[in-house]
Amino acid sequence: MNSEPLGEPVEVAPERTRGQVRRLVLSLLGVGLLLGLIFGVGSWIVGTWAQTEQGLCRVTWAPCSELSLESVQSLAGVDLPPDSEVESGYAQELGTLHEFRAVVVLPSDGVVTLSSAYDELDSLNDVPSAARELDGPTFWTRPVRGEGHDVAILGTRSDGRTVVVFDERQVPRAP
Repeated sequence: MNSEPLGEPVEVAPERTRGQVRRLVLSLLGVGLLLGLIFGVGSWIVGTWAQTEQGLCRVTWAPCSELSLESVQSLAGVDLPPDSEVESGYAQELGTLHEFRAVVVLPSDGVVTLSSAYDELDSLNDVPSAARELDGPTFWTRPVRGEGHDVAILGTRSDGRTVVVFDERQVPRAP
């Protein structure tokens, strides 16, 4: 065996100290947190925009959480006075599932006729929570496609304003 040197001596990097390892771990955690924050905020903004009528609602899987008066009239199949205010609304169509809910406050001189699209009921077993506080409610229903129910409740709030509550749920038939 020959004992000649095999090559030039090379400097070896010193071992990482605890401080360097700690900085590396904190840097990786910071980058992960920043990416998570960007993804979360981006999802919230896109999700909020998607649920508006200018967004993706009723076009894709995104539900509508804000409805215009025109959309409520179209979904409910009734004409509402022009100055009516849509207090809340929700619509989703996903395959054969159809869901529509809205609370509409009529103007002080506003009149709505539900009898053109709905049939009057004497009472309703499952009153939606939005209609439980109404005085003198009248209950209306209309035929549905498949199973489910379409109801409208017309009543007056304690402040004297007339309110129409629409609640439609149609679910697919079980195979």
